[in-house]
Amino acid sequence: MRKVLITQDFIDTIDDFSLRDLFRLAFAATMVSYSNYSYEPSLGRRVAAGRDEIEDFPVFQTILNKLGEMAKDITWLKASLPQDRQTAQIINDSFLRCKDYLAPGSVDLIVTSPPYLNNYHYNRNTRPHLYWLGFADQPGDLQRLEHMNFGKYWQTVREKPCIDLGFSLPDSDIAQRLQALRQLNPGKGIYGGNGWANYAASYFNDCYRFAEGIDYVLKTGGTALVVIGNSILHGIDIPTDRYFGQIAEALGLELVEIHIPRATRVGNSIIQSEVRVAKAKRSHQLYEAVVELRKR
Repeated sequence: MRKVLITQDFIDTIDDFSLRDLFRLAFAATMVSYSNYSYEPSLGRRVAAGRDEIEDFPVFQTILNKLGEMAKDITWLKASLPQDRQTAQIINDSFLRCKDYLAPGSVDLIVTSPPYLNNYHYNRNTRPHLYWLGFADQPGDLQRLEHMNFGKYWQTVREKPCIDLGFSLPDSDIAQRLQALRQLNPGKGIYGGNGWANYAASYFNDCYRFAEGIDYVLKTGGTALVVIGNSILHGIDIPTDRYFGQIAEALGLELVEIHIPRATRVGNSIIQSEVRVAKAKRSHQLYEAVVELRKR
């Protein structure tokens, strides 16, 4: 901690805001490695995962190494782009509000990976970064980010009445599959299927809004590559890649192909009534897909 505090003090002395942010980014990218947290895959203490706590660590050298990697990436990018294409604009907002910033038919290529349907709680799992970088001082500061999340966290919708899909896909079984999920384990209250069906329906409603945005911004012939993973909720396989492709097609986009670069992945998915990936291997398999879309 002493080394981290010295690092923070040094970063605060950097007058150039852009350079200061690069140092802050390098710190954020490495900080968990020298903390007593670890990702298993959710954030938890090292000792809870059977790992020894870290007594000492080369913090300064680790940050310098990351800065060196970043400098190499920047050098490679500048050398790879023509001189007239070496500008960038960062829009610090949700893509679901793309119409506020981008003209229709103005984008050639979209490469993105929205949150998976695995209830990975980004606020909780980035708590060290949010607090140490000054984005949050207390739990209430995170509520805005939670409500802006793609889909809704299970914890925020599990006690609500039935949340339905806000769209229809006549040639899909998505509604029937969510209804089957909703009817599971009613005696478990908020831990039963209704809460998880609410969570999944909220997620796919945002998938629809997301696909609308893709259709809006892409030029004719433009491509979107969407990296997404399937999910298993209470033992029911939810092929998010296939459903997202169907949603995109319903909006007029062409589903070129669904690529499967990783046929096996490890991650959080609600298998029965608890988060345990191992149980998925008995019936279904978690995988990762790239949904390739084209604007007609």
